[in-house]
Formats: sequence, structure tokens, C-alpha cells
Amino acid sequence: MPAITFTDKDFQGIDPVQDDPMVISVEIRNCIVKKILIDQGNSANILYWNTFKQLGIPEEELTPYSEPLVGFADIQVKYIVVQASTSYNILLGRPSLNAL
Repeated sequence: MPAITFTDKDFQGIDPVQDDPMVISVEIRNCIVKKILIDQGNSANILYWNTFKQLGIPEEELTPYSEPLVGFADIQVKYIVVQASTSYNILLGRPSLNAL
């Protein structure tokens, strides 16, 4: 996996004390996917249905996930999977960030 790097030019005009969300673009399956939200507090990576379909991934590659999602303090998190329009194509959480 290639490293994510920044140069001094990337920091020009940036307020170091800002708390704006980090949104990036990433190449996935030879496609540039824009509007990926980096969410360090999220314990899951979320790929929205429309993005999944646009990437041309066959539905046969999906596997059910039967384990519960667990939040802070080992509290089980209830969740629902929906086909929804969102501002982002992917929410990139701790699993992917820790793998970098």
C-alpha cells in the first residue's frame, strides 16, 4: 500500500488550529474516488452502496457480517445498513488508518 505523504506546499494557507474534517481522494480498483472522509473515531470503514456499485464490484464479493459492532467502553453499537445518499462516498475509519 503506498504511503500518504504531504509536502510543505500542502500546508500553505492552512490554519494549524483548525478542526475542519479531512476529506481526501483515493484510487480504488483503478478508479479515483473523491470525497472520502477520514474519521478517526469510527471503528468501521463504510463504503456506501452507490459507490460500491460505481466501482463495479460484483455483489457476490459481499459477505455478511454477523458480529456486533462495538463502540467505546465495549458498548455494543446497533446499526442499520441503508442505501442512502450522503455527502461522502466512503467513511475511512480506524481499521484502514491503522493498516497504513
